[in-house]
Amino acid sequence: MNAQKQSKTLSSMILTQRIIISLAFIFLATGETLHLNAFIQNGIDIGLPYAKILCTAAVILTFISSAGVLAGLLFRTSSIIAAVITLFSSFFFFAGDFNKVNVVGSLFALALLAGFIIIGPGKFSLDYYLKKKKEKENKRILFR
Repeated sequence: MNAQKQSKTLSSMILTQRIIISLAFIFLATGETLHLNAFIQNGIDIGLPYAKILCTAAVILTFISSAGVLAGLLFRTSSIIAAVITLFSSFFFFAGDFNKVNVVGSLFALALLAGFIIIGPGKFSLDYYLKKKKEKENKRILFR
């Protein structure tokens, strides 16, 4: 769906969803950062190859993708990265532990991220602002 055709109400709803899911991912990444050694040890305990590198990368990418989703900057790319991290963590860290909370939480996050990838960032995003700014600059160059 083109951001220009979206209503302000839909864009407001997308913004609200972006804020909520970003806060959830930031909350998760903050907890993993505060207990990074335990997070890495958990990765080692479950047999994750290159646990130190992968767990650290997952935390860093979670912060970066959360910031991208929140700001609406490189939105679809950030959403895809967040979805891959969610799949990664669901597969490795919840393997064998089919706790309803873990499964449902992962599925909700994936559903929201899939919607973001399909719908886009909405009008209240940096991507939309930068696109409009670029279009104005192109018009000025064209009509000189």
